[in-house]
Amino acid sequence: MKETLTEVVLQMRSVWRYRWYAMMVVWLVTIIGWAVIIIIPDRYESSARIFVDTDSLLRPLLKGLAVQTDIDQRLRLMTRTLLSRPNLEKVARDTDLDIAATTDHEREILFQELKEDITLSSTRKQNLYTINYEHKNPAKAKAVVQSVLNIFVETSLGDTRQDTDSAQRFLDKQIEEYEARLVVAENKLTAFKRKHLGTLPDQGGGIFQRMQETGALYEQAKLDQREAQFKRDELKKQYDKVESGGSSGLLISPTEERILALQKRLDELLLIYTEEYPDVKEIRISIASLREQAENDTKVVGSGEDVEGNIMLSQLRLALSTSEAELAAIRVRTSEYRRRLDKMAGLVDTLPQVETEMKRLSRDYDVNKGNYDELISRRESARMAESADAMGDSVKFKIIDPPRLPIIPVAPNRPLLSSVVLVAALILGGLFVFLLAQLNPVVLDSNTLRKISGIPVLGSVGRIWTPALKFKRKLEVGAFFTVGVGLIAVFVIVILVNLYGNDLVLIRLMREIS
Repeated sequence: MKETLTEVVLQMRSVWRYRWYAMMVVWLVTIIGWAVIIIIPDRYESSARIFVDTDSLLRPLLKGLAVQTDIDQRLRLMTRTLLSRPNLEKVARDTDLDIAATTDHEREILFQELKEDITLSSTRKQNLYTINYEHKNPAKAKAVVQSVLNIFVETSLGDTRQDTDSAQRFLDKQIEEYEARLVVAENKLTAFKRKHLGTLPDQGGGIFQRMQETGALYEQAKLDQREAQFKRDELKKQYDKVESGGSSGLLISPTEERILALQKRLDELLLIYTEEYPDVKEIRISIASLREQAENDTKVVGSGEDVEGNIMLSQLRLALSTSEAELAAIRVRTSEYRRRLDKMAGLVDTLPQVETEMKRLSRDYDVNKGNYDELISRRESARMAESADAMGDSVKFKIIDPPRLPIIPVAPNRPLLSSVVLVAALILGGLFVFLLAQLNPVVLDSNTLRKISGIPVLGSVGRIWTPALKFKRKLEVGAFFTVGVGLIAVFVIVILVNLYGNDLVLIRLMREIS
């Protein structure tokens, strides 16, 4: 450790011999560096902040009625394509930046610089967008930010209207096509119905299903016909018997019918109640009374047999006529069902083809009609959305901070650069004198001489510092530190000018304006 410390001290003593060379290098580098920093042109930054309000009152009201455009997604896409080549060309034209670019190469450099210098940042949760741009001309910086802001607003609204117009044009074209298809389908269906009138399938199903249903109705009609035939024959027998003077045997008087009805009611009550139930007793009394009345009617019939016979004959004649009419009607229905079955059997080969063609034409018509109605509905939704966008309520742009003319430059950071230049000059000066010390080494003590020569050193003669030499040395050291302090003073002045020089210029400009 002691040897290392001794070596460091010897190196510093060796370097100290070239201290003026180091001072010259430091001054030279700092003067050149600070001069370069001074001539670097100032860059001014202009910015603008805009708030995009997408929470419109019309959106929930028009939900399900009009086409809802995704404004948030459109804005995200717009932020990614804002610095596209067409937009950059428009910015260059609007701000006259393209005047200085006369060749294609210069224009490419201009557009590349615009793309790198224009920044667009956003906070997606609040929909707050910030546009920044730096340029050596403050007026150009403001103009570029204003142009980008206009493009951002106009493009966001214009794309929505353009998409809506394109959608409406597409829908109008599709509606025309489907309207023509619908007319063709209607004409084909009408002509087919007119050609096959009477053989078209109804809503009840196909021919085989209808044949099955008609066959069931035919069998039922035949059964009804047999029943009506039997009833007519029985009435005919009774009529012939009464007309020939015999007893009907099958006719029941009104009193007997009442007795049978009461007896049926009595049987139903006895299934639930006993003989002591009041209704049961009352019905038994009524039955006994009616039976007594029936016996009296029978006695009366013995004396007025001719009158009763005429009444019965008239009733049988009326019933027989009614039965014959019912039988004739049932025969007509049976014959009609038989005719229909025969007709269907004759059409069983051709009617399925008619049904299939009818279904195909109806299906084509229904498909075209459904698509046509859907397109009409969507076109109305698109028109409603366009009207809502025209009112400007779907999305609102609120400029919070408009672009302003910058006065104080944001770059370069001259105080920082001046400090870096000073540090770099000190490092270069130190390295330079260290290199000189290594190229021109000297022996400063007896230990170093002994190591270099390998010969024992018996002693050394020190330098005698006379008052004159001491004064001269103090002058040299004082001059060196004075020059160093002068460098620090110049550095402080440079920093102050960098910090407050713009304020002085601003004050002067304000005084001139006032």
